[in-house]
Amino acid sequence: MSEPTWIPCLGASGTHPHQTDDFARVYERTANRNTGQIAATALDRISNIHFGTRILDIAAGAGALSVPAALAGASVLAVDNAPGMVKLLSERLAPFPSSSARLMDGQALALEDASFDATFSLLGASLFSDWRQGLMEQTRVTRSGGKACVATWPKLPGGGPFLVMAEALRATFPDMAPPAPPPGAIALADPDRLRAELEETGLTAVQIEEFEIAWEGPAGEAYLEDVGELHRNMAVYAALSKEDQRRVDEAILSIVDRIRTGDRVILRSPVLLAVGTPR
Repeated sequence: MSEPTWIPCLGASGTHPHQTDDFARVYERTANRNTGQIAATALDRISNIHFGTRILDIAAGAGALSVPAALAGASVLAVDNAPGMVKLLSERLAPFPSSSARLMDGQALALEDASFDATFSLLGASLFSDWRQGLMEQTRVTRSGGKACVATWPKLPGGGPFLVMAEALRATFPDMAPPAPPPGAIALADPDRLRAELEETGLTAVQIEEFEIAWEGPAGEAYLEDVGELHRNMAVYAALSKEDQRRVDEAILSIVDRIRTGDRVILRSPVLLAVGTPR
C-alpha cells in the first residue's frame, strides 16, 4: 500500500515529513482539535479508568488521548512510528512518572500478551499497511476482561481541514481523480465490517457507535494562516505548482466564506467508535 494520501512522498533525505519534529508540532496544533474530542468519548466509554490502570495508546500521534489518560492517573504507554511524535509525546508525558512514549510499529508491538487493561487505536489502525495485523496486535496485548477501543472515519476524507481541501480540489480540478484512500480506511469505514474484523481478532461484545465531532478554526484569511502548514503536508497539495496552490487557496477561501459562522468556521464530521473485550 502507498503512504496515506495526505502524506508527501519521501524526500531526498529518505525521511517522510510526518516523522519530523515540525510535523508533530503542526499535527498537535491542528489535528488534535479533532482527535481530542474522539479521545474524550473513547475514554468515557472505558468507565473503569483509575490510578494505575494500564493503557496503551497505539499510533498515539500528538497525545490527544495519552495526556488526559495520564491526568486521570492511568499508567500510559504511548507508541508511534514517527520519531517526531514520540519526542513530542515524551515531553507531554514527562510530568507523569508511570507514563512514557516509545517508538514502535503498531503492526508488530514489542509487548507481552495481555499486558494492558485498555488499548486504544484512534484513527491509526486504518492507516496501517497491514491493518488486520494491527488490529490483531491490539487485541493480543489487551488482557482478558479488558477493553480494546478503535476509532475510524465512516466518511472519507475524514474531518477538519481535509474536508475543505477535498472540496477545493474538486472545484479547482474537476477532472482530477481523487487520491485513493488507504485500503484499511475504506474497509473500516463500514460499521458492520468494523465489527466483523474486530470479532475476527478475538474480541467479543463489540459495541459500535457513531457520533459527531466539530473542528473549529478562524474564518477568512486567518484560516489559511491557521492551517497552511498542514496543507503543505498533504501530498496532493504539496505536489501542485505555486500557481495551482494559489488557485486552490482561493477556492478554500470561497468555501470557508460560504460556511463561516461569524468569524469562525466549524467543520462537523461523524466518527465510528468500537469497543470490545478479549475472550
